[in-house]
Amino acid sequence: MKFRYKVLTVNLVLLSLGLGVVGYLMIHRSFETVLNTQVKNAVVENNLVQSSIEYGLLQLLNSEGYNIKKELSDIGSRVAGSMLTSGSSFYIKYADTYVYSEDGKEAAISEALFDGLDVGGKNYLICEEDGRFEIYVTSYNRVNGEALCVISRSDISETYQLMDSQVKYFRIVITGILLAASAIMYMISMYLTRPMEKLNLVTERMAEGHYDTRVNIVSGDEIGLLAAKFNHMGDAVMEHVDELNDMIHRRDQFVADFTHEIKTPMTAIIGYADTMRSMELSREEEIMSLDYIVSEGKRLEAMSAKLFELIYLKQHAIEKKPIHVTDMAKEIERIVTPALERKKIRLQSDFEPAVICGNRELLVTVFINLIDNARKASKEGDVIEFTGRILRQGEEQDRGAMCYEVSVTDYGIGMTEEDAKRMCDEFYMADKSRARREGGAGIGMSLVALIVERHGAELSVQSRIAEGTAIKIMFFDEGEMQGNLGRGRNKGNEEKK
Repeated sequence: MKFRYKVLTVNLVLLSLGLGVVGYLMIHRSFETVLNTQVKNAVVENNLVQSSIEYGLLQLLNSEGYNIKKELSDIGSRVAGSMLTSGSSFYIKYADTYVYSEDGKEAAISEALFDGLDVGGKNYLICEEDGRFEIYVTSYNRVNGEALCVISRSDISETYQLMDSQVKYFRIVITGILLAASAIMYMISMYLTRPMEKLNLVTERMAEGHYDTRVNIVSGDEIGLLAAKFNHMGDAVMEHVDELNDMIHRRDQFVADFTHEIKTPMTAIIGYADTMRSMELSREEEIMSLDYIVSEGKRLEAMSAKLFELIYLKQHAIEKKPIHVTDMAKEIERIVTPALERKKIRLQSDFEPAVICGNRELLVTVFINLIDNARKASKEGDVIEFTGRILRQGEEQDRGAMCYEVSVTDYGIGMTEEDAKRMCDEFYMADKSRARREGGAGIGMSLVALIVERHGAELSVQSRIAEGTAIKIMFFDEGEMQGNLGRGRNKGNEEKK
């Protein structure tokens, strides 16, 4: 059953119950009021008849030689002719014998009417006879030691007929009200549930894969709030779908690039090995082939090591300790100097003393990769700047705390904006022929970006074609950075002394 029909059914049931209870209480109250009035009128009428009979009987008791039963019958006849209204009658019962009956229906009087009567008391009883309702009222007294009861009977059928007509009229009215209310509530339920139907249709479309579908509902109630949250959920789903698609694309690209990068050295290794196995080569040719095999094998080994580090870092936490950046910079300088000297490139190192928190081995790997990339992009005789400085409030940072910036700057061939954006993708190489010639496989910057991310640092790249590239890494340590930087400056001052 649709929600609108459920709402309509529930409202109709509640409305029917409410109107039924209210109608019953009103009709019942009205009937009780009229019936009480009828009872009071019957009692008043019985009092009048009783008074008249007792007055006549009082005159008789002052005389002698009378027959009380016969006299009561005569008194009853006189009273009936002068006092009774239409539809009323009365009976006189003396010493358990009816001495007067106006209509001859004394046999229909129930003995329950006389139960519990005391002298001067009255009882009444409502009876149904042949579809008509009558009220019997009796008075009780004692004359000459015998019980004298005056019973009056009044027809109150009109009261019950009035109640029946009110019930029938109420049924007609409530039926009309329910029909009109059904039509009104159906239209209201359609209006109220229309936004929910829109939500349902949009849900079906999203289930079919149309994730860009949105709900156009503007209201300040819960439905409007639900629509807004639904649209927000749709935006989140779209973002996740885009992320998943991008991840799938990157995975496929990674597999393709990895396959290609492995295939190239393996082809060279297999080719030279097969040549040495199947052909007679001179010693010089054998050495050249072995050099190629060793060179390509080392490239495979380096690529495998970097892939292992990349996978390991994605799945494991890293251990961080305080690091004196000046000591780390000297270690890096010792490692990269031989390669730079072979290409006649000079490294200018200038570090402001400080202490940062991180993994020394991984950070050494980061800066060796950056300097090595700068070396590959530089020409003979160029300069590579390797610097570190403390950034204070208002200096190129907006995080509100002090930070330490390490930058590697070269003045080589530079990169396009697209290359700068993609340089951290796995196996991405702006100039593949130059990268392979220099022994690269396109994994180094992916590893650098991951290590920087795991340290909570920020990496930024500024590059222009034929002007060079500047890569900056900013280390933040909100809890302890200021104290660490202070200790680093003191240590640096002591070293200078």
